[in-house]
Amino acid sequence: MTKFASLIVAASLALFGGPAAASTLSATHTLTQAGTVGSVSTLQFQVTQAGLFDIYTDGPTIDPVLYLIADRDGNGAIDASDPLIASNDDSCRVGFRSFCNQAGAWHNSLIEAQSLSLGTYFAVVSDYSFSVSEARNGVNGRLGETQLVGDVTTFVTSARYSTRGGTVAPVSAVPLPASGFMMLGAFAMLGAGAASRRRRRSA
Repeated sequence: MTKFASLIVAASLALFGGPAAASTLSATHTLTQAGTVGSVSTLQFQVTQAGLFDIYTDGPTIDPVLYLIADRDGNGAIDASDPLIASNDDSCRVGFRSFCNQAGAWHNSLIEAQSLSLGTYFAVVSDYSFSVSEARNGVNGRLGETQLVGDVTTFVTSARYSTRGGTVAPVSAVPLPASGFMMLGAFAMLGAGAASRRRRRSA
């Protein structure tokens, strides 16, 4: 493989590598407490094909509350202007949905059959009680209560919806097609110029 070809491959991997879009995405975080302040789990994801999704939690030792917020301005942070799409507490109960697990003596949360368009979203989770304003601020104030702590996994999946389902990807894995192809084009022109100079010198 020539140096130029190697450069193209490396650039392609850098621009378009990483996990591909899929029907299911999940992330696990550990919820902790410092004094009366509890931590928050945030899964940021990109919908790469619009469709129906289930967003739900699996927190064996906590009582999860779930909020789904859209990144309307696309800046990668939760702002006051970003709309709340849906929320849930306790819909993942034993016997209610086969794909949901019970969270100890409490219940997990489920946002079911949610239609999502292309864009970036945040699935924000913490232990009950947990308000949408706290979700936006990234801190669970707890109102003086003791937070339950432990791991919680958040799932975003369209696996139950066949052709009506969409696809998701981690935000860091979503390529920027326009800028990506422009950079590859620049590499191609540089390589062509170098090859032309070599031919002229050898003539």
